[in-house]
Amino acid sequence: MQNKKELFSQFPGTVYAVSTSSEEEHNQLKTKLQLDYPLVSDPNFEIIGKANLRDPHDDHEPQSLRGFAIIDENGSVIHSQEIDPFGEEAAGIIPYAAEKLSEQQ
Repeated sequence: MQNKKELFSQFPGTVYAVSTSSEEEHNQLKTKLQLDYPLVSDPNFEIIGKANLRDPHDDHEPQSLRGFAIIDENGSVIHSQEIDPFGEEAAGIIPYAAEKLSEQQ
């Protein structure tokens, strides 16, 4: 996402990266990669589950799926979509997400 940050600046909202990693792991990653967007730790899959981005397979440890979700200021999921690998689709996500968001307003 960092190498696509100019695209994310076009989104009429706030962009966060959410994963099950701990806050400490996020801080290390943020420093190592010089990330300038917020990272949110969701070890209990609260946000990830609400966005339907939790891997449904039970043959391994629970994990999140790569994707994106548009969540409004009330915490309601407007749209979510699995995208893997994420980076290859980044250019199309922002216009698509902005369109989905405008449909809700």
